[in-house]
Amino acid sequence: MNTLNRKLLMTTFACLYGTMHTLSSAAVEGKHDYFELSLEELAGIKVVTSSKREQTVEDSYANIMVITKEMIERRGYRNVIEVLEDLPGFDFATYEDGGGEYPVHFLNRGIGGDNGNTRLLIMVDGLVQNHISFNWSQGLTDEQMLFDVERIEVVQGPGSSLYGAQAVSGIVHIITKQKFKGSDIKLLLGENNTRSLEYMYGNTIGEINYQIALKTYLSDGDMGKGRPDPAGYFTGNVHPDFLTANYDENGVYGENVPNPIAGQPIPDGFKNSKDDQTLRFKVSKDDLRLGINYWKKKDGLGSYVTGYEYDATADDFITHHSSFTVYMNNKLDIVADEVLWKTNLWYRVDNQESDTGFRYNYRFNTLKKSYHGSSSQIGFENQVDWKLGGDKTLILGTRLLGNRQTEQVVSLGAIQNGNASTTNSSWDIAVTGVGLFREKVNEIFDENEFALYGLLEGSINEQLSYSIGTRYSRGSDYGWTNNPRAGLIYRPNDDWTIKTLYGSAFRQPSLFELRDEFRGSLELKPEEIETYEIEVTRKFKSIGTLKGNIFYSSLDDGISLVPDSSRAGGERYANVDSSKVRGLSLFANVQPLDNLSLYANYIFQEGNMDGGSWKELPNTAQSKLNIGANWQPLTPTFNVNMRVNYVGKRETPESNTYFNSKAPGYTKVDLVLTWAELFDKPGLSTQLTVNNIFDESYFGVGRQSGSSVAGEYDPATNPDPAGFIPAYHPQAGRTIYWNITYRM
Repeated sequence: MNTLNRKLLMTTFACLYGTMHTLSSAAVEGKHDYFELSLEELAGIKVVTSSKREQTVEDSYANIMVITKEMIERRGYRNVIEVLEDLPGFDFATYEDGGGEYPVHFLNRGIGGDNGNTRLLIMVDGLVQNHISFNWSQGLTDEQMLFDVERIEVVQGPGSSLYGAQAVSGIVHIITKQKFKGSDIKLLLGENNTRSLEYMYGNTIGEINYQIALKTYLSDGDMGKGRPDPAGYFTGNVHPDFLTANYDENGVYGENVPNPIAGQPIPDGFKNSKDDQTLRFKVSKDDLRLGINYWKKKDGLGSYVTGYEYDATADDFITHHSSFTVYMNNKLDIVADEVLWKTNLWYRVDNQESDTGFRYNYRFNTLKKSYHGSSSQIGFENQVDWKLGGDKTLILGTRLLGNRQTEQVVSLGAIQNGNASTTNSSWDIAVTGVGLFREKVNEIFDENEFALYGLLEGSINEQLSYSIGTRYSRGSDYGWTNNPRAGLIYRPNDDWTIKTLYGSAFRQPSLFELRDEFRGSLELKPEEIETYEIEVTRKFKSIGTLKGNIFYSSLDDGISLVPDSSRAGGERYANVDSSKVRGLSLFANVQPLDNLSLYANYIFQEGNMDGGSWKELPNTAQSKLNIGANWQPLTPTFNVNMRVNYVGKRETPESNTYFNSKAPGYTKVDLVLTWAELFDKPGLSTQLTVNNIFDESYFGVGRQSGSSVAGEYDPATNPDPAGFIPAYHPQAGRTIYWNITYRM
């Protein structure tokens, strides 16, 4: 950002602040339902993720953060990734674009960072969203709808004692509105031909409520143009002189053959377009609910691979996933106010569509390498909440899962039937030079799981309460696990709350890690983690709240690749990693004026990898700080929201040689202006969002190894240098969005 523009923006904000300060006395005192919940109301919000039953945040046995529908609206969040950026502990590599064929790449409190981030559990209304076969975190970018969301509950720390596999670093639980009546519509427009339409409708016929929510999100993306690329992973490159392997127009295989487009410029940038849709439909009567959830994500692959080895700006450089769920939930009072029986039944399908893929620049450059696969799951869960007398509650539950899984089917040169486990143009065969259009059948695997869990919560006296529970899970692929949890809450008075928490969790090996024909290992055990936490909260009447949390996590049997000369690829997956993470997080929420609220959160974390010394964690900032302010300075219908994300220098792994151990930090500022009751029309509002308002130049640290070295690419002698993951993922500069909402 040039100096003139920066001065202009600073002057504009100074004038805006002065004008608002002068006129703030005209603001109507008291809480405004348009944008704000008071601190008392926030403290009284009921959450369900901690113990699978309603509790206040203060009473929950977890480090839990709540993002309300009011926060989502006034902060202008477009997707869950933007929500997580404002919370402590999340370190992103690819943010909301650039995840490639996998959904996302990030860590939570130093844990994660693998393909698709398989160590975080994602749920919508209690339904798991992680990929059935590969455990990827799904539903966090623009394929997720926030328009019909009541709140998002984020638990940091293990959650397998109630929820099973993948709840290793935490849980993100998206909870939608129930029994909605009305008609809401929202139109969003933005740069790069971005447009989105969201619609929600609900009504009641007799005792039956039905509601539908729809979203479409389309964008051409900025194609990576104008983003920082100092090493030249995506800019200034030319096509190689020769192709290391190719099939000519007659299907004849050759190696090191001349490239017909040698020396021509490779277009700068990378495709990051979006074509995403969401549908949620549900019908409810009393405590019985039937519903359908569907989403589709067809996006550019972004910056997840280098632009000189891959045709990163091509129209067919895309990822295409979809998911469909049909479900039934029911609650039944067996004994009034004493025994509650909850039943959940669901069927889910995850598809990787067959147009997912790319073309190489250095081999087979006219043929697309594509991926497809389909997995399905049927689940049945029963839970009984039994009030034993006084304030004691016993929860007993059981869950049955049946999974049908297929590996990614990889093809070259022909679009396949995405619902099949076969290809008529196998990549594995074609790459050996045998020929194109050779059929290969991938095996289908059936996996099942049985789990029992129990939880007892109650009070010892007026100041001390407890929670103790465990879960036994047995899977046909991974064997059995036992995941206990325990917690104590001590309240010396109304202003102080002290929590001591213990939790454990596991990640089951993915189908790829177990069954891949080159690197898979059926001897793999689940990864396991134990976490200990102490959390202290101090309330200052109606002014504010301070909270501090210290945590220690120990992860064992981590799954990684190890050398194995007996394998065709020279390596296999094994349980060899162990790591420890410790840290401190601080939170503050303050409401000094009726029309002004402030928040801040900070985290410090470090790790001990494989028995070494304590130091900064790879792909992670040791310190991060988020600050936000929400202000209604003129009238109750005008809202100003500003948020600051400071991310310190980030440690990089030894394989990432570009940064010499440290990637630079950054500070990003977002501004959102909202006008409610537009033209004195109740329910009509408009919003202007400016993300990265000071045009900060920044990037995510290269996912996983980040081992590619751009300087080693030589079109004449080395068109395929070692590594294919760039050392960084360039992020967007200033972007502007406008939306208008009408709630009828």
